[in-house]
Amino acid sequence: MPKIIGYTTRPMDSDRFYEDLPLFADFRDVTQDRAFRPLPKDWKIIVADIEGSTVHVEAGRYKDVNTVGAAAIAAAQNAMARRDFPFVFGGDGATLVVPPSALEAVLGALDGVRALAREKYGMALRLGVVGAEELYAQGVTVEIGKYELFAGKVIASFRGGGLSKADKLVKENPQRYAVPERAEHRCDLTGLSCRWKPIRAEHGVILSVLIGASVKGPAKPVFDKVLDRLDAVFGGDPRSANPVHLSTMSYKSVRENIEGERRLHASPFSPAFLARALEIVAAVLIFKWKVPAVVFDAEAYAESMSAHSDFRKFDDTLRMVVDCSRKQAAEIRAFLEELHAGGEVVYGLHESSEALMTCFVYDVKDGGHIHFIDGGNGGYTMAAKQLKGQLKS
Repeated sequence: MPKIIGYTTRPMDSDRFYEDLPLFADFRDVTQDRAFRPLPKDWKIIVADIEGSTVHVEAGRYKDVNTVGAAAIAAAQNAMARRDFPFVFGGDGATLVVPPSALEAVLGALDGVRALAREKYGMALRLGVVGAEELYAQGVTVEIGKYELFAGKVIASFRGGGLSKADKLVKENPQRYAVPERAEHRCDLTGLSCRWKPIRAEHGVILSVLIGASVKGPAKPVFDKVLDRLDAVFGGDPRSANPVHLSTMSYKSVRENIEGERRLHASPFSPAFLARALEIVAAVLIFKWKVPAVVFDAEAYAESMSAHSDFRKFDDTLRMVVDCSRKQAAEIRAFLEELHAGGEVVYGLHESSEALMTCFVYDVKDGGHIHFIDGGNGGYTMAAKQLKGQLKS
Protein backbone atom coordinates (compact mmCIF):
# COMPACT_ATOMS: atom_id res chain seq x y z
CA MET A 1 0.00 0.00 0.00
CA PRO A 2 1.40 3.48 -0.86
CA LYS A 3 2.62 5.30 2.19
CA ILE A 4 0.81 8.29 3.65
CA ILE A 5 3.41 10.41 5.38
CA GLY A 6 3.09 12.48 8.53
CA TYR A 7 -0.33 11.51 9.86
CA THR A 8 -1.20 13.09 13.21
CA THR A 9 -4.02 12.25 15.60
CA ARG A 10 -3.91 15.43 17.69
CA PRO A 11 -7.02 17.69 17.64
CA MET A 12 -7.21 19.76 14.49
CA ASP A 13 -6.35 23.46 14.73
CA SER A 14 -8.29 25.14 11.92
CA ASP A 15 -5.53 27.66 11.20
CA ARG A 16 -2.95 24.86 10.96
CA PHE A 17 -5.17 22.60 8.88
CA TYR A 18 -2.88 22.56 5.83
CA GLU A 19 0.36 22.27 7.81
CA ASP A 20 -1.04 19.25 9.68
CA LEU A 21 -2.36 17.40 6.62
CA PRO A 22 -0.66 14.07 5.90
CA LEU A 23 1.41 13.92 2.74
CA PHE A 24 1.09 11.40 -0.05
CA ALA A 25 4.07 10.72 -2.26
CA ASP A 26 2.44 8.62 -5.00
CA PHE A 27 0.42 10.72 -7.47
CA ARG A 28 -1.94 7.78 -7.97
CA ASP A 29 -3.29 8.51 -4.48
CA VAL A 30 -5.30 11.45 -5.86
CA THR A 31 -8.10 8.86 -6.22
CA GLN A 32 -7.81 7.54 -2.65
CA ASP A 33 -10.07 8.65 0.23
CA ARG A 34 -7.25 8.32 2.76
CA ALA A 35 -5.27 11.11 1.06
CA PHE A 36 -7.95 13.80 1.60
CA ARG A 37 -9.42 15.77 4.50
CA PRO A 38 -12.40 18.19 4.45
CA LEU A 39 -11.53 21.87 4.51
CA PRO A 40 -12.55 23.66 7.74
CA LYS A 41 -15.70 25.71 7.28
CA ASP A 42 -14.04 28.98 8.24
CA TRP A 43 -11.51 28.86 5.38
CA LYS A 44 -12.01 30.91 2.21
CA ILE A 45 -11.69 30.10 -1.49
CA ILE A 46 -10.32 32.93 -3.63
CA VAL A 47 -10.78 32.88 -7.40
CA ALA A 48 -8.25 34.93 -9.40
CA ASP A 49 -8.58 34.59 -13.16
CA ILE A 50 -7.99 36.77 -16.19
CA GLU A 51 -11.15 37.87 -17.94
CA GLY A 52 -11.07 37.16 -21.68
CA SER A 53 -7.94 35.04 -21.34
CA THR A 54 -8.72 33.11 -24.52
CA VAL A 55 -8.67 36.35 -26.53
CA HIS A 56 -5.28 37.29 -25.05
CA VAL A 57 -3.91 33.80 -25.76
CA GLU A 58 -5.15 33.85 -29.35
CA ALA A 59 -3.39 37.21 -29.75
CA GLY A 60 -0.11 35.52 -28.77
CA ARG A 61 0.04 36.85 -25.20
CA TYR A 62 0.06 33.47 -23.50
CA LYS A 63 3.30 34.18 -21.60
CA ASP A 64 1.83 37.36 -20.13
CA VAL A 65 -1.28 35.41 -19.15
CA ASN A 66 0.88 32.83 -17.35
CA THR A 67 2.87 35.54 -15.57
CA VAL A 68 -0.21 37.27 -14.17
CA GLY A 69 -1.67 33.93 -13.03
CA ALA A 70 1.55 32.96 -11.26
CA ALA A 71 1.85 36.47 -9.77
CA ALA A 72 -1.36 35.86 -7.80
CA ILE A 73 0.22 32.83 -6.13
CA ALA A 74 3.56 34.54 -5.46
CA ALA A 75 1.92 37.64 -4.00
CA ALA A 76 -0.32 35.57 -1.74
CA GLN A 77 2.52 33.43 -0.44
CA ASN A 78 4.72 36.45 0.21
CA ALA A 79 1.80 38.10 2.06
CA MET A 80 1.66 34.99 4.25
CA ALA A 81 5.40 35.18 5.02
CA ARG A 82 6.09 32.23 2.67
CA ARG A 83 3.71 29.96 4.57
CA ASP A 84 2.49 27.00 2.49
CA PHE A 85 -1.17 27.09 1.54
CA PRO A 86 -3.39 25.20 -0.93
CA PHE A 87 -3.65 26.59 -4.46
CA VAL A 88 -3.89 25.46 -8.05
CA PHE A 89 -2.30 27.23 -11.04
CA GLY A 90 -4.60 27.10 -14.02
CA GLY A 91 -2.52 28.88 -16.66
CA ASP A 92 -4.82 31.91 -16.93
CA GLY A 93 -5.21 32.39 -13.21
CA ALA A 94 -5.23 30.58 -9.90
CA THR A 95 -7.53 29.40 -7.15
CA LEU A 96 -6.23 29.98 -3.64
CA VAL A 97 -7.54 28.55 -0.36
CA VAL A 98 -6.58 30.46 2.78
CA PRO A 99 -7.30 30.43 6.51
CA PRO A 100 -9.32 33.33 7.97
CA SER A 101 -6.24 34.64 9.77
CA ALA A 102 -4.53 35.33 6.43
CA LEU A 103 -7.53 36.51 4.40
CA GLU A 104 -7.03 40.26 4.79
CA ALA A 105 -3.32 40.16 3.94
CA VAL A 106 -3.88 37.92 0.92
CA LEU A 107 -6.76 39.98 -0.47
CA GLY A 108 -4.64 43.11 -0.13
CA ALA A 109 -1.81 41.48 -2.08
CA LEU A 110 -4.17 40.22 -4.78
CA ASP A 111 -5.66 43.68 -5.16
CA GLY A 112 -2.12 44.82 -5.93
CA VAL A 113 -1.77 42.09 -8.56
CA ARG A 114 -5.09 43.18 -10.08
CA ALA A 115 -3.80 46.75 -10.40
CA LEU A 116 -0.51 45.49 -11.88
CA ALA A 117 -2.38 43.34 -14.41
CA ARG A 118 -4.46 46.32 -15.50
CA GLU A 119 -1.71 48.94 -15.59
CA LYS A 120 1.27 46.94 -16.85
CA TYR A 121 -0.35 44.14 -18.87
CA GLY A 122 -3.66 45.63 -20.00
CA MET A 123 -5.56 42.69 -18.51
CA ALA A 124 -8.53 42.51 -16.15
CA LEU A 125 -7.94 40.13 -13.23
CA ARG A 126 -11.22 38.96 -11.74
CA LEU A 127 -11.08 38.48 -7.96
CA GLY A 128 -13.80 36.84 -5.89
CA VAL A 129 -13.99 35.11 -2.51
CA VAL A 130 -16.38 32.40 -1.31
CA GLY A 131 -16.52 30.86 2.16
CA ALA A 132 -16.19 27.10 2.55
CA GLU A 133 -19.20 27.16 4.88
CA GLU A 134 -21.40 28.52 2.09
CA LEU A 135 -20.22 25.82 -0.31
CA TYR A 136 -21.05 23.11 2.23
CA ALA A 137 -24.50 24.66 2.67
CA GLN A 138 -25.02 24.37 -1.09
CA GLY A 139 -24.26 20.67 -1.05
CA VAL A 140 -20.68 20.64 -2.33
CA THR A 141 -17.48 20.05 -0.40
CA VAL A 142 -13.84 20.99 -0.58
CA GLU A 143 -11.51 18.14 0.30
CA ILE A 144 -7.77 18.68 0.18
CA GLY A 145 -4.81 16.36 -0.12
CA LYS A 146 -1.12 17.27 0.00
CA TYR A 147 1.00 15.75 -2.76
CA GLU A 148 4.74 15.80 -2.17
CA LEU A 149 6.57 16.80 -5.34
CA PHE A 150 9.97 16.56 -3.73
CA ALA A 151 11.37 16.52 -0.20
CA GLY A 152 9.99 19.65 1.42
CA LYS A 153 7.87 20.84 -1.53
CA VAL A 154 4.19 20.03 -1.81
CA ILE A 155 1.21 21.04 -3.94
CA ALA A 156 -2.44 20.66 -3.05
CA SER A 157 -4.93 18.29 -4.65
CA PHE A 158 -8.66 19.00 -4.46
CA ARG A 159 -11.90 17.08 -4.82
CA GLY A 160 -15.57 17.43 -3.91
CA GLY A 161 -16.62 20.01 -6.50
CA GLY A 162 -16.18 23.02 -4.23
CA LEU A 163 -13.58 24.82 -6.32
CA SER A 164 -15.67 24.58 -9.49
CA LYS A 165 -18.72 25.82 -7.58
CA ALA A 166 -16.78 28.77 -6.16
CA ASP A 167 -15.57 29.69 -9.65
CA LYS A 168 -19.15 29.58 -10.95
CA LEU A 169 -20.49 31.71 -8.09
CA VAL A 170 -17.83 34.37 -8.57
CA LYS A 171 -18.46 34.62 -12.31
CA GLU A 172 -22.27 34.53 -12.12
CA ASN A 173 -22.73 36.89 -9.18
CA PRO A 174 -19.80 39.35 -9.09
CA GLN A 175 -21.73 41.92 -7.04
CA ARG A 176 -21.90 39.49 -4.14
CA TYR A 177 -18.50 37.81 -4.32
CA ALA A 178 -16.14 40.32 -5.96
CA VAL A 179 -13.22 41.70 -3.94
CA PRO A 180 -13.53 45.53 -3.73
CA GLU A 181 -10.78 47.75 -5.09
CA ARG A 182 -8.54 49.41 -2.50
CA ALA A 183 -7.26 52.95 -2.40
CA GLU A 184 -3.63 51.84 -2.36
CA HIS A 185 -2.28 48.91 -4.35
CA ARG A 186 0.64 46.96 -2.96
CA CYS A 187 2.00 43.50 -3.57
CA ASP A 188 5.33 41.81 -3.05
CA LEU A 189 6.36 39.65 -6.02
CA THR A 190 9.80 38.77 -4.67
CA GLY A 191 10.88 35.43 -6.12
CA LEU A 192 8.64 35.50 -9.19
CA SER A 193 10.63 35.17 -12.41
CA CYS A 194 10.29 34.00 -16.00
CA ARG A 195 13.90 33.60 -17.05
CA TRP A 196 13.97 30.38 -19.02
CA LYS A 197 13.15 30.28 -22.70
CA PRO A 198 10.23 28.10 -23.80
CA ILE A 199 11.25 24.46 -23.40
CA ARG A 200 11.06 22.64 -26.70
CA ALA A 201 9.57 19.18 -26.90
CA GLU A 202 12.17 16.45 -26.63
CA HIS A 203 9.93 13.57 -27.70
CA GLY A 204 7.83 15.22 -30.41
CA VAL A 205 4.97 17.27 -28.96
CA ILE A 206 3.94 19.07 -25.78
CA LEU A 207 0.42 17.97 -24.91
CA SER A 208 -1.73 19.98 -22.48
CA VAL A 209 -4.39 17.71 -20.99
CA LEU A 210 -7.54 18.42 -18.98
CA ILE A 211 -9.77 15.50 -17.95
CA GLY A 212 -12.94 15.66 -15.88
CA ALA A 213 -15.29 12.84 -14.92
CA SER A 214 -18.82 13.17 -16.33
CA VAL A 215 -20.41 10.17 -14.61
CA LYS A 216 -23.15 10.72 -12.03
CA GLY A 217 -21.71 8.19 -9.61
CA PRO A 218 -18.26 8.04 -7.95
CA ALA A 219 -15.47 9.50 -10.08
CA LYS A 220 -12.76 7.24 -8.63
CA PRO A 221 -13.24 4.32 -11.10
CA VAL A 222 -13.03 6.74 -14.03
CA PHE A 223 -9.84 8.42 -12.86
CA ASP A 224 -8.30 5.05 -11.95
CA LYS A 225 -8.98 3.91 -15.51
CA VAL A 226 -7.47 7.11 -16.92
CA LEU A 227 -4.35 6.88 -14.73
CA ASP A 228 -3.92 3.20 -15.60
CA ARG A 229 -3.93 4.02 -19.31
CA LEU A 230 -1.58 6.98 -18.89
CA ASP A 231 0.80 4.74 -16.95
CA ALA A 232 0.74 2.29 -19.85
CA VAL A 233 1.24 5.01 -22.47
CA PHE A 234 4.31 6.29 -20.64
CA GLY A 235 5.85 2.91 -19.98
CA GLY A 236 4.84 2.74 -16.34
CA ASP A 237 6.41 6.05 -15.36
CA PRO A 238 4.47 9.25 -16.25
CA ARG A 239 7.26 11.27 -14.67
CA SER A 240 9.26 10.47 -17.80
CA ALA A 241 6.86 12.78 -19.65
CA ASN A 242 7.74 15.79 -17.48
CA PRO A 243 8.59 18.49 -20.05
CA VAL A 244 11.25 20.09 -17.85
CA HIS A 245 14.59 18.65 -19.00
CA LEU A 246 17.93 20.37 -18.75
CA SER A 247 18.85 19.05 -22.19
CA THR A 248 16.21 21.25 -23.86
CA MET A 249 16.36 24.26 -21.53
CA SER A 250 18.19 27.52 -22.15
CA TYR A 251 18.38 30.76 -20.18
CA LYS A 252 17.28 34.10 -21.60
CA SER A 253 19.73 36.96 -22.15
CA VAL A 254 20.09 39.90 -19.75
CA ARG A 255 18.05 42.12 -22.09
CA GLU A 256 15.27 39.55 -22.46
CA ASN A 257 15.05 39.02 -18.72
CA ILE A 258 15.00 42.72 -17.87
CA GLU A 259 12.31 43.39 -20.49
CA GLY A 260 10.27 40.48 -19.18
CA GLU A 261 10.45 41.42 -15.50
CA ARG A 262 10.44 45.23 -15.45
CA ARG A 263 6.63 45.24 -15.49
CA LEU A 264 6.62 43.45 -12.15
CA HIS A 265 7.88 46.69 -10.56
CA ALA A 266 6.35 50.12 -10.19
CA SER A 267 9.38 51.81 -11.76
CA PRO A 268 12.46 50.55 -13.64
CA PHE A 269 14.47 52.99 -11.52
CA SER A 270 13.24 51.76 -8.14
CA PRO A 271 15.81 50.26 -5.74
CA ALA A 272 13.92 46.96 -5.87
CA PHE A 273 14.18 46.73 -9.64
CA LEU A 274 17.81 47.82 -9.71
CA ALA A 275 18.55 45.02 -7.25
CA ARG A 276 16.55 42.65 -9.50
CA ALA A 277 18.62 43.77 -12.52
CA LEU A 278 21.87 42.93 -10.71
CA GLU A 279 20.41 39.56 -9.76
CA ILE A 280 19.48 38.95 -13.41
CA VAL A 281 23.03 39.70 -14.57
CA ALA A 282 24.42 37.24 -12.02
CA ALA A 283 21.88 34.57 -12.97
CA VAL A 284 22.64 34.93 -16.69
CA LEU A 285 26.35 34.54 -16.01
CA ILE A 286 25.67 31.38 -13.99
CA PHE A 287 22.95 29.65 -16.00
CA LYS A 288 23.63 30.88 -19.55
CA TRP A 289 27.38 31.33 -19.57
CA LYS A 290 28.17 28.66 -16.93
CA VAL A 291 30.22 30.91 -14.68
CA PRO A 292 30.66 28.96 -11.40
CA ALA A 293 28.38 30.15 -8.60
CA VAL A 294 30.00 30.99 -5.28
CA VAL A 295 27.11 30.95 -2.79
CA PHE A 296 25.04 27.99 -4.04
CA ASP A 297 25.20 24.83 -6.12
CA ALA A 298 23.75 26.02 -9.44
CA GLU A 299 23.98 22.57 -11.04
CA ALA A 300 22.06 20.90 -8.22
CA TYR A 301 19.40 23.62 -8.36
CA ALA A 302 18.96 23.27 -12.13
CA GLU A 303 18.73 19.49 -11.89
CA SER A 304 16.06 19.76 -9.18
CA MET A 305 13.76 22.00 -11.24
CA SER A 306 12.08 19.05 -12.92
CA ALA A 307 11.11 17.47 -9.59
CA HIS A 308 9.84 20.86 -8.36
CA SER A 309 7.53 21.42 -11.33
CA ASP A 310 3.73 21.15 -11.26
CA PHE A 311 3.43 19.41 -14.63
CA ARG A 312 0.57 17.25 -13.26
CA LYS A 313 -2.02 18.04 -10.61
CA PHE A 314 -5.59 17.33 -9.61
CA ASP A 315 -8.49 19.61 -8.65
CA ASP A 316 -11.51 17.46 -9.58
CA THR A 317 -9.93 17.78 -13.03
CA LEU A 318 -6.72 15.97 -13.94
CA ARG A 319 -4.34 18.57 -15.38
CA MET A 320 -1.14 17.59 -17.13
CA VAL A 321 1.42 19.11 -19.48
CA VAL A 322 3.44 16.25 -20.94
CA ASP A 323 6.25 15.81 -23.44
CA CYS A 324 5.33 12.82 -25.57
CA SER A 325 5.68 11.31 -29.02
CA ARG A 326 3.02 11.96 -31.63
CA LYS A 327 2.06 8.30 -31.37
CA GLN A 328 1.53 8.67 -27.62
CA ALA A 329 -0.48 11.87 -28.15
CA ALA A 330 -2.69 10.10 -30.68
CA GLU A 331 -3.19 7.19 -28.29
CA ILE A 332 -4.21 9.54 -25.46
CA ARG A 333 -6.60 11.39 -27.75
CA ALA A 334 -8.24 8.18 -29.02
CA PHE A 335 -8.63 6.79 -25.50
CA LEU A 336 -10.22 9.98 -24.19
CA GLU A 337 -12.55 10.20 -27.16
CA GLU A 338 -13.67 6.65 -26.44
CA LEU A 339 -14.38 7.53 -22.80
CA HIS A 340 -16.16 10.72 -23.83
CA ALA A 341 -18.35 8.85 -26.30
CA GLY A 342 -19.25 6.49 -23.46
CA GLY A 343 -20.28 9.36 -21.20
CA GLU A 344 -17.43 8.88 -18.72
CA VAL A 345 -15.27 11.98 -19.23
CA VAL A 346 -15.09 15.43 -20.70
CA TYR A 347 -11.65 16.50 -21.82
CA GLY A 348 -9.56 19.11 -23.55
CA LEU A 349 -6.26 18.66 -25.40
CA HIS A 350 -3.90 21.15 -26.96
CA GLU A 351 -0.70 20.37 -28.87
CA SER A 352 2.29 22.67 -29.15
CA SER A 353 6.00 22.43 -29.80
CA GLU A 354 7.10 23.83 -26.45
CA ALA A 355 6.24 24.22 -22.77
CA LEU A 356 6.38 27.42 -20.74
CA MET A 357 7.82 27.65 -17.25
CA THR A 358 7.19 30.43 -14.74
CA CYS A 359 9.23 30.22 -11.55
CA PHE A 360 8.67 31.22 -7.94
CA VAL A 361 12.03 30.91 -6.19
CA TYR A 362 12.44 32.11 -2.62
CA ASP A 363 15.29 29.70 -1.88
CA VAL A 364 17.43 27.68 -4.29
CA LYS A 365 17.60 24.79 -1.83
CA ASP A 366 15.28 21.79 -2.10
CA GLY A 367 11.73 22.75 -1.18
CA GLY A 368 12.33 26.48 -1.67
CA HIS A 369 11.15 26.79 -5.25
CA ILE A 370 8.29 25.74 -7.51
CA HIS A 371 7.95 25.94 -11.29
CA PHE A 372 4.54 26.44 -12.91
CA ILE A 373 4.20 24.62 -16.22
CA ASP A 374 1.86 25.34 -19.13
CA GLY A 375 1.82 24.29 -22.76
CA GLY A 376 2.96 26.73 -25.42
CA ASN A 377 0.43 28.85 -27.33
CA GLY A 378 -1.88 28.87 -24.31
CA GLY A 379 -1.93 25.16 -23.53
CA TYR A 380 -4.30 24.98 -20.57
CA THR A 381 -6.46 27.87 -21.79
CA MET A 382 -7.01 26.31 -25.20
CA ALA A 383 -7.56 22.84 -23.74
CA ALA A 384 -10.16 24.39 -21.41
CA LYS A 385 -11.92 25.86 -24.44
CA GLN A 386 -12.43 22.35 -25.84
CA LEU A 387 -13.51 20.95 -22.47
CA LYS A 388 -16.07 23.72 -21.97
CA GLY A 389 -17.42 23.04 -25.45
CA GLN A 390 -18.01 19.41 -24.51
CA LEU A 391 -19.77 20.44 -21.30
CA LYS A 392 -22.11 22.74 -23.24
CA SER A 393 -22.96 20.04 -25.78
